[in-house]
Amino acid sequence: MCFSVSTMINRIMKQSGEKSFCKDLKKIDQTKFDKTVCEELDISYADDNLDEHKLDVYYSENKIKKPVLIDIHGGGFISHDKKIDSLFCNFMAQKGFVVFNLNYRLAYPEYTVFDQIEDIDTAVRWILANAEKYCGDVNAMFISGHSSAGVLALVEAMLCNSVQMLKDYNLKERNFNYKGIILDCGLMHFYKKSIAYNGMRNMVFPKNYAKTEKYKYLIFEERDEIKNLPKTVLITNKKDELKAMTYWFKKVLEHYGVPHLLIDDGDDGHMGIIFKPYSDASLKNLEKISQFLYE
Repeated sequence: MCFSVSTMINRIMKQSGEKSFCKDLKKIDQTKFDKTVCEELDISYADDNLDEHKLDVYYSENKIKKPVLIDIHGGGFISHDKKIDSLFCNFMAQKGFVVFNLNYRLAYPEYTVFDQIEDIDTAVRWILANAEKYCGDVNAMFISGHSSAGVLALVEAMLCNSVQMLKDYNLKERNFNYKGIILDCGLMHFYKKSIAYNGMRNMVFPKNYAKTEKYKYLIFEERDEIKNLPKTVLITNKKDELKAMTYWFKKVLEHYGVPHLLIDDGDDGHMGIIFKPYSDASLKNLEKISQFLYE
């Protein structure tokens, strides 16, 4: 009986996430897109042609070499896709980045966070091989993650600094690194005691996940790999329901001596900079981010 109840709750959470995605898409103001920004959509970064293994590219059509920004959408690991970040990516292209906006396999019932980490790795290797087509400079590469994707972006950056971590995740060796990380309203730990969080953990991780080496890397406050992170931006605001997690992770960065910038400004809520990158507060914050990452 417990199993059937648990399954029912998980299905309800999955359906709720999918409905939320449909509602969220309608909040994107289509009139705010800069039509001069070039878009190439639904490019496969893996050989299977799955929608979950596709990305979009946003860039200015000139021959000037530009820094690369890899963007990962949120959705509690179980919902949403890259469309939700389309306006944010358009604005970051206006700011001078070549932006790669990624899909990945959503968790539950078949896939887990560990599969998503593998997908991000595959996408990044495709980007390294193809960025030059868009005048992207892979020697100036940044990564951003929103909400739950803060975990995915952070792990992707950590993998650059640990051969052992690559082995534990069964990934190939690397010869690249990131210049900076942007964590927007991040879900930066899994310890919150609530029915929702317990359900989420059971949905997005395999059985006995807490005993695995892969999961231990996600206990960020205990990982020395954190100390080698590049400059990190933390974004929150007074209406972000995960604000406390951002401040918790700020303490982790302070402990390990990672240079970072905290932006706690505005009142646009958990999806503020994604839905309204054009607001006065967001534009001001994007300028602060650019200055911090490049100074």
